Amino acid sequence: MEETAFEAGVRVQVHSQAEPPFVHELGFGVAPGFQTFVATQEQRLTYLPPPWGECVSRARDSGLFEVYSVSGCRIECETRYIVENCNCRMVYMPGDSPYCTPEQYKDCAEPALSALSAVEGTNCICRSPCNMTRYNKELSMVKIPSKTSARYLEKKFNRSERYITDNILVLDVFFEALNYETIEQKKAYEVAGLLGDIGGQMGLFIGASILTILELFDYAYEMLKEKLLDLLNREEEEENHGEEVSTCDPVVNHSESISHTVSVPLQKTLGTLEEIAC
Repeated sequence: MEETAFEAGVRVQVHSQAEPPFVHELGFGVAPGFQTFVATQEQRLTYLPPPWGECVSRARDSGLFEVYSVSGCRIECETRYIVENCNCRMVYMPGDSPYCTPEQYKDCAEPALSALSAVEGTNCICRSPCNMTRYNKELSMVKIPSKTSARYLEKKFNRSERYITDNILVLDVFFEALNYETIEQKKAYEVAGLLGDIGGQMGLFIGASILTILELFDYAYEMLKEKLLDLLNREEEEENHGEEVSTCDPVVNHSESISHTVSVPLQKTLGTLEEIAC
């Protein structure tokens, strides 16, 4: 059973000039009997090439388009597949092959294109470009024509109001704002940051190690200094004590002086501790 188009209206795509249109998949519909307003905003996307990402920076040398894009890659893949299997190309496909006749469209091109879409994951691999421009869209609609304008159009085109309602549409495309949005993919961890972190950690650990070694040397020096000072103080005290003992008079033998009488005046002031000891 052949497919029948049930839609009434046109399909429109807003795209960059460097990107070929892919209307049957990326377009939006505009219905007759309505005025459609399309507010767009430009977005500029930048992706990272390998090894950080999987974007494609330029088109292939044997490609049919000078600038690489996802839609261009898809159209190129479909064109080569149809040309190889049907020896012709569809109207929207680029190249120098002859256009398909209505019989070739029905018998070969459309079935081949449906078969390609069913196994597209293995035949057409189209990665994102490294630089891409796309347009976000917001749609709103109002019904046309009004009663007054319907009567005017009836007289102008000599058509009925039903015919005008079923066959007239108005499309307004405009920028939502006179600016654009930039979306850029960046590296999560760059080489400069990695080297800086390694250098900082090495400086921290090496600095801490040197300070620890210096502190150990300082501690050993202070302990050795304290021990030496204690030893020197002890030697000085022993020398001073020996000199004090040698300056005293010999002790008198009590057995020899027991018959002598010693008179000590009471008013005389006692001597130093050394004189008393002597």
